[in-house]
Amino acid sequence: MKKIVVSIAAALIISFGFSSIVSAEGQNPGQTPGQKVNLTEDQKAELGKLHEQMYSTKKELVKKYVEYGVFTKEQGDKVLSMMETKHQKLKENGYMMRWHPHPHHGKQLDQKE
Repeated sequence: MKKIVVSIAAALIISFGFSSIVSAEGQNPGQTPGQKVNLTEDQKAELGKLHEQMYSTKKELVKKYVEYGVFTKEQGDKVLSMMETKHQKLKENGYMMRWHPHPHHGKQLDQKE
């Protein structure tokens, strides 16, 4: 009898733990789902500066991988090209990251305006 009570208690604790994780996922208290956020020019400038720093650091990193032989020159060029494309797209979107939905996640994260 004691084993059954302990098993039920453990199942309840685990189920409550999972429900709190699922309910908290992706919820921003100040933003409702589907709400469009508009950044100010100062915010865009600050984000732009940070993204530019990350982009240049990542470029240096890829170049080091090529230098050390981890990537071939062709692989490095391909990675740098993809990074440049993503960086330009991010600039065009005003540094608003666009999350693309993955069908296996069951969510629509990128809503077209």
